[in-house]
Amino acid sequence: MSFDLLNPAMLLGLAGLSLPILAHLLSKRKYDIVQWGAMQFLELGRNTRRRIRLEELLLLLLRMGLIAFFVFALSRPWISGGMLASYVSTQSRDVAIVLDASTSMGWEGKAVTPHAAAVQWIHRFLEELRPGDTIALFEARDQLRPVIDPPSSDFSLVRRMIDELPPPGGACDLADATATALRSLARTSNIGREVIVLTDSQARGWSAEDNTRWSLLDDLRRQATVPPRIWVVDVNNLGSGDRPNFSLDRLRLSRETTAPSLPVRIETKVRYHGGREAMSRRIYFEVDGQRLAASTIQTPQIPPGGEFSVSLEHRFQTPGSHVVSLVLDADPLPGDNRADAVVEVTSALPVLLVDGDPHLDRTRSETFFARAALTAPENTTPLVHATTIQADALTAMDLEATSVVVLANVPRVTANQAVSLNAYVAGGGGLLIAAGDKVHAGTYNQLLYDRGQGVMPAVFNDIGRPPAEPAAPVRIDSSSLELSFLAPFRPENGGTLGDVRLSHWWKVTIPSPRPPSAADESPEIGTDGAPASEPNQAAGSTVAEDAIQRSAAVVAARLTTGDPLLLSRDYGRGRVALMTIPLDSDWSTLPAKPDYVPFLHELMFHLARGRSATRNVAMGEVLLLPVAAGTRAADYVFRAPDRTTFVPERAGDEYRPLLRLSQTCQPGVYTLERSGKGAGGPDNGDNKIAGEKFVVNFDRAESDLTPLDEDQRKLLVGEGRMTFVSTMDELRQGMFRDESRFELWRLLLLMTLGVLILEVWMTRRLVQGGHAEIEEEIPAESPEASV
Repeated sequence: MSFDLLNPAMLLGLAGLSLPILAHLLSKRKYDIVQWGAMQFLELGRNTRRRIRLEELLLLLLRMGLIAFFVFALSRPWISGGMLASYVSTQSRDVAIVLDASTSMGWEGKAVTPHAAAVQWIHRFLEELRPGDTIALFEARDQLRPVIDPPSSDFSLVRRMIDELPPPGGACDLADATATALRSLARTSNIGREVIVLTDSQARGWSAEDNTRWSLLDDLRRQATVPPRIWVVDVNNLGSGDRPNFSLDRLRLSRETTAPSLPVRIETKVRYHGGREAMSRRIYFEVDGQRLAASTIQTPQIPPGGEFSVSLEHRFQTPGSHVVSLVLDADPLPGDNRADAVVEVTSALPVLLVDGDPHLDRTRSETFFARAALTAPENTTPLVHATTIQADALTAMDLEATSVVVLANVPRVTANQAVSLNAYVAGGGGLLIAAGDKVHAGTYNQLLYDRGQGVMPAVFNDIGRPPAEPAAPVRIDSSSLELSFLAPFRPENGGTLGDVRLSHWWKVTIPSPRPPSAADESPEIGTDGAPASEPNQAAGSTVAEDAIQRSAAVVAARLTTGDPLLLSRDYGRGRVALMTIPLDSDWSTLPAKPDYVPFLHELMFHLARGRSATRNVAMGEVLLLPVAAGTRAADYVFRAPDRTTFVPERAGDEYRPLLRLSQTCQPGVYTLERSGKGAGGPDNGDNKIAGEKFVVNFDRAESDLTPLDEDQRKLLVGEGRMTFVSTMDELRQGMFRDESRFELWRLLLLMTLGVLILEVWMTRRLVQGGHAEIEEEIPAESPEASV
């Protein structure tokens, strides 16, 4: 049997026990003594005085007990176990249900899926609860979704909410979900507190070996005034049976933004989990829901635990957002038999070339070759629409109208331009820095690298040159062209980039990333003598620096000397690349090679990922779509895979307005549609955004259906941490009969009432009966007795 208090802070009220004592002491006031001859006949006897003092002491104790019982009742003491609790307990319960809503709960190997069985289980469990009980419901997904919180006693609401639950999808974190349920019950008032986890007992969602996480949950239980009990119900009830399953990995695209007739390579892997014998599968290719029979792939026999790589290519003919899908033959777990991705096809990619060395003779300008390669005058339908401006004319307004900006041997950027470029790339823009002899390294290091917080992925050092008598000319190392968009330029694919010879190049350093420190008194500068005293006006001025995700720099191409030629880095929703040579022929023979034109096109579309950076996201990440100024969010809705609609939010600013959706708790294809409210309204000229597609992906490791083994269950059970049950009867036996709890506050209030009645009776007796006792003590022959 155990004893505890729900409101221990109320025990401070025991300080009120001093009030009756103070009142008793204050009532004994000192009076002036006046001698009077007849006083001797009024003196009380010894027995009477003793009785009165005893009654006064008893009255004092009753008043102190009255306060003590009332304070203890407010502190809500409770006991568990023992005969009293077992026979008298009628306490209400607060129940928090955690529903595993991961992909594995959609397994169709039985008459009903585990998810449907869990919904039916909750309906039956509601019939076991009594009036006064409350229930909370949490969906364990990639992001925990509180369906009902705080707990509610409206069971009709609970039934309605569970019938409207979306289908399962994605992964789950049951440790985090259970901890959230415990925190929810810490705010409730009933003495019975239970957490019920409904799951298919897939091992992956539990992380049973992560002792740190489960120790934190144990601490959370111990800190609770009433430690909730945790029950785990296996709604699948398959034991340790084998559940073979085929799954597709997330699609990998060679580019997410492309142009008509420009090929896009789509890659993935087929994985075989569980099983006992090798099997084959067919893979179907779909574009916008239309199956292309000619692209169907038959896999070879895949052994259990094996995988098969899939790669195919497709050319889109019409602009817009297109959904490409790979689909497997059906099996009992349909949620992972399909993988989708969105490809945005643009009629002509807008690129802004910033010329760092303009000339009256255009053939000598820094951007002449690049402009001709990207947008040839004779090409009436170019894949890229390139425009050129001078470096000193670059403003934030210019950035908003383009997808990729190229700094072509620009000597310097101003502090304001650096801030604008940081914000532009973080918001989804692409940036290429092509460095040549005009580049002022110190300014770039100071304003664009900015101690690792800016967009530039590396630090300029000095200019490299071949040795005076080289054994071989310095070239591009073909073996370093490993990224998918550079693979076509390898020699085995007929590429000629390996034949490019270089006379100069910038040597760069890729420092280890670290946050800026107050100890950094000056920014890093190059060896060309940039003044160390020049203030870093851009430091701390970039857009939401702390929130920007910065990937590590990737060397996409190297020289035969080992020096980097092309570096790439994701910065926020955008991407930046640094070329250590210019785009003209001053330092290399690159413009003379046949691959120059396709190389620049591939590089531009590689950098333009920001246009689609929020088209293919993971569960829980936001969907963002740039829109025209004046677009009303209320005129559109996002439609989820289960056909649920969500009104988008406005985001961005007046220069770059966005529509935003945060509720991405379901995997699959989302569509932006014109809402019924806005359909009849005036056309703002932006109806073209209706029909835009998005894809929300989930963690494909969820496809491994291996259940918890006995050792993992023992780790989870710990020292009474949780109890695994298989049926409702097992749960009913444990929850409603074992370790009954009983609150004592009702009993204490009854005792308080009894003491109050006794105190009133004692007070009345002293007041009314005191003189009678005194008269009995006066002798009969005294003069007072005869009065």
